[in-house]
Amino acid sequence: MRIFKLMTLISFGLMQAQDIDSLLYSKLYEKGEWKSFYQLNKNNEFDFVQINSRIDSMYFIHQHNVEKSVLKHLFKPILGLSNQNQVEGQLIAIKSAYPFINDGSFISFAKYDKNRIAAVIDFNPVFKSQIGGLLGASKGKDGDWITTGEIDVHLENPRKKGSVMDLKWKQPDAFTRKLYFSLETPFLFSLPFGTLFQLDQNFIEKNYHIESFSGLLVGLSHFGQWRFGGKKESGKDLSINERFNSESVLIGLKADKRNNRWLPHAGQFFESVLTLGKFNDYLGKTTMFESKFKFQKYKNIGNSVILIYSKGERIFLNSRKLNLAKKVKFGGINSVRGYNEDQFASEWIFIQTFEWLFGDLDQSQSFIFIDIPAVSDYTIHPGYGLGFRQYKGTIALDISIGFSKRDAGGKIHIKFSSGL
Repeated sequence: MRIFKLMTLISFGLMQAQDIDSLLYSKLYEKGEWKSFYQLNKNNEFDFVQINSRIDSMYFIHQHNVEKSVLKHLFKPILGLSNQNQVEGQLIAIKSAYPFINDGSFISFAKYDKNRIAAVIDFNPVFKSQIGGLLGASKGKDGDWITTGEIDVHLENPRKKGSVMDLKWKQPDAFTRKLYFSLETPFLFSLPFGTLFQLDQNFIEKNYHIESFSGLLVGLSHFGQWRFGGKKESGKDLSINERFNSESVLIGLKADKRNNRWLPHAGQFFESVLTLGKFNDYLGKTTMFESKFKFQKYKNIGNSVILIYSKGERIFLNSRKLNLAKKVKFGGINSVRGYNEDQFASEWIFIQTFEWLFGDLDQSQSFIFIDIPAVSDYTIHPGYGLGFRQYKGTIALDISIGFSKRDAGGKIHIKFSSGL
């Protein structure tokens, strides 16, 4: 009987010791500590003994997709960090600035040379190079069908440098042409920042043409990718044969934390751009201010998802009225569905979109939507309807049918892309 009691006490003591050990291990894990530990003092209490150890090197697995020098710059912010929690927070910031570093890439840690810590980075990027387009069709009041179109080429990681190139050509109607080109390099030589160059041209026959060029520096912050640089713009109002131009400073921030590069259905996205400068026309010089922002957030509701998408843009000229060339254009699949592409123009716009997504969300999404616009000059009725998105292998398709109170006939919007 005494032996049984003794064995019971020993078993109870071992279980209690295991519970304490598990609790202390959990605390170390929560702190993200690599080498620190708890030590029992003479009062039978546990003291936390912190040993500072910082990451001093990196080792890459599967780095053949991108040049090693580019990878070192991408992940350089984790060097010198002292615990796992700091590294995980920094990795989230890196992924939000460079979304091709998806959740398939992760970091583990290795101890070597007794007291040194290395980050072992399993790099599995998802590059989204594609060629795509947009097709819109609607029936006008005269009974004729109106067709609009767009061609979009997006290249990521050409020459294994991690750079991104965009080329877009757009025809919203028979009289309008738009061209956009951008080239982003994540790092300039051995500097801790990169560059972004943008060229934008708009032309409406017998009305106006306008062209802008931006040169920006881009880099990593805790909140995502920051942007800073300058912008030059020139144009001509063909209706009154008057030229105008502007020079401005541009700052921006972009963070992409969505879960899927082709059909996202979780996470969030944010982008904001502010521009301040001088505008010059036949009346003289004046102050110019422009702002743009986009915000997307996905929320789970049972087996479905609600997308909340807010988008706004404003252009302000002190003591001036905006001509058509400077106004914000909107309407169509990228703004207010149920209307023609770039059907409207205003000094400022705010568009609130809600989409109810359901289906196998990684591969196909059926959705019901409503686009609610608010503008400066007049009232635009909301666009609403339903649609379908699908991604299979290399082909992505987005089809929606939009309706509005203003137009009796519905608008069909088709957007497609193919991986390269």
